[in-house]
Amino acid sequence: MKTGDRKSAARTLSYEGATTIGTNVMPEAAALFRARTGVTFSCIGGAGADAGFKAAVEGRATFGGVARELTDEEKARVGGYEVIGFDVMGVFVNVENPVEGLTRAELKEIFTGRATSWKEFKGPDRTITVYSERLSGGRATVKAFKDMVLGGEQYGPVKEREDATDCLRDVATDNGGITASSMSFAIPGIRALPVDGSAPTRGAVQRGAYPLKRPLILVTKDVPTGDTKAFLAFMLASEAQAIVARKFVPAK
Repeated sequence: MKTGDRKSAARTLSYEGATTIGTNVMPEAAALFRARTGVTFSCIGGAGADAGFKAAVEGRATFGGVARELTDEEKARVGGYEVIGFDVMGVFVNVENPVEGLTRAELKEIFTGRATSWKEFKGPDRTITVYSERLSGGRATVKAFKDMVLGGEQYGPVKEREDATDCLRDVATDNGGITASSMSFAIPGIRALPVDGSAPTRGAVQRGAYPLKRPLILVTKDVPTGDTKAFLAFMLASEAQAIVARKFVPAK
């Protein structure tokens, strides 16, 4: 390889991982970073968080995107990682549902199937219908909600749908419905409930008051240096954080 070729290769980065990051953040961020530095991204993939983490630690991608908490084992396997924002999970009900809010303990009762009527939560005498993405579909939202709310218990009876947008559309037409989904997918006809007394606002998430959130993380195989370090710093700068803020809560 010629010296010039090595220099060109060194100025090329790549991403694989969570579609949450790969679709909503990386294309625009990569284009802006290229305009500022001349460094390009040869690939922006969307194979999912687990696949992205593996690609990064195996050296097949510069950055792996993970839209969940890293385990202690995963932290030990990477050279560096940076939280660039937070995907806020809302608990959505129909706009006609008068329930003012729920605690995580109450959500656990609902999503495990032990609570079956809205009357138990100062609502109408109406059956609760839980909608969820397919429980066996490997969706990050299903796992994240289970970890954050169910505490290892299994989901109770749910009406399974292919993806979050299907669940939200059903809740918009079912005044007894409830579902958990990224706030970025919110549509008319539904509203997000306060959880543990806190609404899912940007300020509440950044203060740590709203509990249902998952980090958006970029991981690297080695300790970041050069262009890799520069891109992570760029992602925390105001221009890139503004990109994150369009659909998520920025880290800063």
